[in-house]
Amino acid sequence: MPSLNQSPQSNYVALLSAVSASEAGPPSATVGGDTVLDYQIAAMRNAGFSRFLIEVDNVPGALLAMADRMDSTGCRVDFVRSPSDLLTKLSEADRLFIQAEGIYLSPELLSDLTASHETFIATVDERAENTAFERMDINSRWAGFAVVPVSLVSSVAALPQGWSLTSSLLRQAMQDGIFRQALKQSHLQDGDLRRVDSISDAKKLAYDILAHRSGREAGFIEARLFGPIATKIAPLMWGMKSRVEVINITVVGLALSSLGLAGAGWTNSALGLAIASIFANSLRQIVDDMNRRTALQRWIETMIWLLLGGALLLATTGEDYRIIDGLFAGAVVSGLTILACHLRLPGWARRLLQSPALIGSSLLVIALIAGLATAAKCVGAVQIALLVIAKWNHKPKPKKANQA
Repeated sequence: MPSLNQSPQSNYVALLSAVSASEAGPPSATVGGDTVLDYQIAAMRNAGFSRFLIEVDNVPGALLAMADRMDSTGCRVDFVRSPSDLLTKLSEADRLFIQAEGIYLSPELLSDLTASHETFIATVDERAENTAFERMDINSRWAGFAVVPVSLVSSVAALPQGWSLTSSLLRQAMQDGIFRQALKQSHLQDGDLRRVDSISDAKKLAYDILAHRSGREAGFIEARLFGPIATKIAPLMWGMKSRVEVINITVVGLALSSLGLAGAGWTNSALGLAIASIFANSLRQIVDDMNRRTALQRWIETMIWLLLGGALLLATTGEDYRIIDGLFAGAVVSGLTILACHLRLPGWARRLLQSPALIGSSLLVIALIAGLATAAKCVGAVQIALLVIAKWNHKPKPKKANQA
C-alpha cells in the first residue's frame, strides 16, 4: 500500500498527548534537543500528517510556542481536554491516529503503520521486557499506537474531563473489537519501538538516532570521517535554541565563500571551503535530520549544491588557456556526481561515487600537482570507469524460460 509519504491524506488526524507538561517542574526528557512530543510531531509530519490534536491538562507557554511554529509551516495544531473537545475538531470523514505519550516509533516503523487503510490497535506480547507498555489483557500490551474511526470518540463523549483521552479511546476500541495488530518483538530489540519515560531513556535514544544517521551516509568520507566527527559535535549543539539557523547560515556561507574564491581565481582555497561546506551539510543533516524538513530546508539543500556546482565550474575556468576544456571537465564531474547519487549501485561503488567529499578531496590533491582542469579530467575519467564497472557487474540476471 502507498505510504502517507507518497500520498498525504488531508483527513488523517494525529492525536498525541502532553498531559505531563507543566509550566514548572523537572526537566523534560529531550531527544536531540527537542521534547519527545516534538519528535513525534516531526516524524508524523514526515509521514504526511498536517493536522495534530494534543491532549493537555493545561497549556504551558512552550506548547503554545510550538503550536505557533507549526501553524507557520502549514500544520494545524489544536489542544483538547475532553472527548467533547475532540469531537468539535473532527469530521465524520476523518481517521484518527493515536500515539501515546512517550512512545517513540522509528520513521520506518511509523511509515509501515500509517500505510494501513484499516483500523487497528498495535500490540506487543506480554513478557517481562515489555512491562513499560500499558497492559491490555493477560496476553498483550498496547504498543502506544492505534488507528480508530471518529465514531469511536462519540462512544466516550460522556466521560468527564480529567479522564485520559488516549486510554479511554483504547478501552473503547477493545470493547468494540477493533483488530489487534501484533508487532514483532524485533521492533523493540532493534529500538524501532520504545517508551521514553526518563531523561536517561531520551539520552540513549538520542545517541542511537545519531549512530543511525551517521551510518546511513553513502559516501566513504561522509560515513567514515564526517559522520563520526558530526556525532561528537551534535550533542554540543542540541542545547542551542537557534542551532538550525546557525548551521544553515554556516553551510550556505561556506558555499558562497567557495564560489567567491573560485571567481577570484583562488581555486585550491575554493575547493577547501567546498569540502568544509560538505562537512557542515553532513553535520546539519545529522543534528536536525528530520525535525525541520520544511520547504525552506529543502530549498537550502538545493541551493548548497547549486552553489558548490557553480564554484567548481567557475574554478575550472580559472586557467585561461584551458577555459573550454576546464569548463567541460568540471561539468562532467558535476553531472556524473549527480547521476551517481540517483543510481542503484553496489556498496563499493556507492562509497566512491556518491561521496562529494571524496570527489572534492581528489580534485584538490590532483589540482595541487597538475592544476584543476587536469584534475577534473582525471576525476571524470575515473568516475566514468567506475560507473561502467559497477553497472556491468550489476546487470540484471536473465529470466529462465518456463519449462513445460
